[in-house]
Parts: sequence; C-alpha cells; structure tokens
Amino acid sequence: MAIITISKDYASGGRKLGRLLAKRLGYHYVDKSLFQKIAEDLNVSERTLESFEKSREYRISNSFSKLFSQNYIQRIVGHDKSVVEEQEYQTSLRNLILKTAEEDNVVIIGRAAYFFLKHMKNCYHFHLVAPMDWRKKYAMEEWNIPGNIVHEVIERHDKNHRWFLRSICGECFNDPVLFHLTLNISRISFEKAVKIIKWVANVKDS
Repeated sequence: MAIITISKDYASGGRKLGRLLAKRLGYHYVDKSLFQKIAEDLNVSERTLESFEKSREYRISNSFSKLFSQNYIQRIVGHDKSVVEEQEYQTSLRNLILKTAEEDNVVIIGRAAYFFLKHMKNCYHFHLVAPMDWRKKYAMEEWNIPGNIVHEVIERHDKNHRWFLRSICGECFNDPVLFHLTLNISRISFEKAVKIIKWVANVKDS
C-alpha cells in the first residue's frame, strides 16, 4: 500500500507508465479526474482552468473573459465565474491532492503532487524524462503530431510546464532531492520502469 506520484516531461510517456503501473498494482489512477475536481471545486469550466494552467501569465483569465461572452461562460458553469485566481487555485489543488493521497493505493500523475506530498509517509515520487529526439518520436507515434511542428509543440509545453511548476513550488521546483528516483524512459522499457518503481516503493502486483 502506497501513494506514487509521477512527474513527467511532456511526451515522455508518463501517463502510459502511470496507467500501466496502476493496473498492475490495482491502484486508483488519478490524472484527468483531478483536473475535473479542481474545476468543480473552483466553480469554473474545465476550459477556463485549462487556459489558466497553460498560461505563462496569471492574467490569462482576463484574456479568456474577453474571448467569450459572460452569457456563454454562465451557461457552461451555471453562474458568472470566469476568472481563476492564483491563491484559490493553489489551495484547491493542495487540498484535493492531500485528500486523494489519504485514500492510499493511488498513482497520481503531474499537478505538482510530489511537492504537496513531499512530507507524507509511504509516498514515493518519480520523475520521468527523455531526450528531445525520443520525445518527438513518441509524440508523433502516440498522438499523431505532425513532424514539422512536433519540436515547437514540445518546447511550448515545456515552457508552460516550467512556469506552472515554478508558480506552485517556487524556484526549487526541479530540485532532484524532491524525488526518490528519476527515470530516463529512453533507456529502459515501460515494463522495466514499472518493476523499478515497484521495487523502490516496495509494492507488489494485486
């Protein structure tokens, strides 16, 4: 029984590894469902939240408000809420991750879970990386991203992701001591990665 978090570079196979690991262990896999819960908790649409998370400026919420009419936003979320504030987002994210971790037997993907759970016992944090060439190949094969734009897409995601983690965790967001282990998925198979994580976390198949 354990909580396992997987932080990942974009197009490094983090979700694929997380789903495989959760299935093997019989654990609950948390990814998109956490995103949906945050949107619900903040009383905003998922599209508003997505714009906020991907933005390199917190002022994205104001840009979103300009793009869509208040009537349209109200129709989506049931009330006139179109702005995500930094503090309320971080509070919601922290509370939901802590609540999820209390259930135990869970694999949490992304959302800076490693930072919020860094002091929790029986919680293991892994960071998945891969070189650019491997990630480009993965993105083209798995997600059908055209080869002529795949490098640009990955760089844009990396830039936004660094901003997101820095805004949540501060300048120490990529401190290696926050993780139990960093895995270069280009050098090992997903099956091997699962075995390594299981060994470090001292967990067995269900």
